[in-house]
Amino acid sequence: MPSPSQQSQRKILSRTVIKPFPTFCAALVGGSALLRLTFSLLLKRLSKFLKLQKTPNRHSQILVAAQFTATFVAAWASLLLLNSGHANHSNGTIDRKPSSEYETTTTNAINEICQSNSSPSNPRILAGKTIDLTLLAATRALDVVVGEMWSRRKKSKIQKGPRPRLDSVMSRAADVSVFAFSSGMVMWAWFYRPDFLPRTYNKWIRKAAQVDERLLEALRRIRQGVFHYGIDTGQAPLLESMCADYGWPLAWGDPAKTIPIPCEMVHMGTGRSCEKHALSRFTRAFRFALATYLPLNLFVRARSPSIIAFRRALIDSVRSSAFLGAFISLFYYSVCLARTRLGPNLFSKGTVPPLFWDNGTCVGAGCMMCGWSILIEAEHRRQEVAFFVAPRAAATLFPRKYDRKYLWREALAFALSSATVLTCIRHKPERVRGVLGKILNQVLDET
Repeated sequence: MPSPSQQSQRKILSRTVIKPFPTFCAALVGGSALLRLTFSLLLKRLSKFLKLQKTPNRHSQILVAAQFTATFVAAWASLLLLNSGHANHSNGTIDRKPSSEYETTTTNAINEICQSNSSPSNPRILAGKTIDLTLLAATRALDVVVGEMWSRRKKSKIQKGPRPRLDSVMSRAADVSVFAFSSGMVMWAWFYRPDFLPRTYNKWIRKAAQVDERLLEALRRIRQGVFHYGIDTGQAPLLESMCADYGWPLAWGDPAKTIPIPCEMVHMGTGRSCEKHALSRFTRAFRFALATYLPLNLFVRARSPSIIAFRRALIDSVRSSAFLGAFISLFYYSVCLARTRLGPNLFSKGTVPPLFWDNGTCVGAGCMMCGWSILIEAEHRRQEVAFFVAPRAAATLFPRKYDRKYLWREALAFALSSATVLTCIRHKPERVRGVLGKILNQVLDET
């Protein structure tokens, strides 16, 4: 067993000499480049040994197979390297501070299960710190595969008969649909499963949404079956404190007396009008986004300053800010439409009780509608925004921490995804879209 001084020396060396992420990148890119030559020679000799019939594409097929295999091995090893180091020994419990009472309940339930499966003498070793990286690679690989299938379909359609307009519309609608679906998943998770989102992303959404946590908690309790209308279940203090802060009648916060939660409470001080609230949300979100986008766009274009560059930066900033403003206002207005404007007017309270609209239906309406605001963005930006949100939507389907014995599954997914993307960069670079494709193409051109 090493002495305390030896342990401290190892810690110092690990922090100063080996940086995990740069080492991971070097192992992935450099390892795949070195192994590619080795696997290429092996596959050529194997082809000769098996006396395979020579074809015009044999050489290119060997190069593709060598690239895929080399990247697969390098990616697997590099992900394990990134997950090595100080093991996260734990009894499996979550020790971070929950952001709400709903998350407290979820965390306590997870902790009880984890504690039952572990003991102080046999602590669980958790993995999952690279899950976001793996999901990023997986979504980009899926885009590559779907793009290749679509390209081959278009070629076959051209041979049978051209349908360029329909194909063009479907291609342009793909990124919009991906974003709309992904953002809906993210918003649903933010309301009901916030612990499934990355902490920084969760915090950013909370800052942009500007919603009272007590209102969120009430909707979560309704979803849990704790908060009921017309019954005193001890939930009144939650929203009564909100009523006191905003100067509303305390009875509004008591679900036994007021059915349903008044829409004015959802508007959080902007009045009774749902339309006025939606406009207020748009204005606030627009200002919030413009304060971020405008300095960033001006900084990017400062390398070649001109009137045209300044005008382009201003237009892009306003457009992106309008997109975010429309996203938030559409979400909130869809909530109002479902629970106040349309839902109760289409169906009577006897047919559909008010609890139904607040038990996920109104939030679901907001999730379905908000993502279509991406149509405001420039077409080239829609692609990048969709690529940004899709991995985070996929993250809502998986736990952020899991038993380390299942790390091989993540390594397999990452290796297959990385091999797909990097092989396409080598042999079909146009298939990897967006900024990532350009960066990878520049990096791999030098290896």
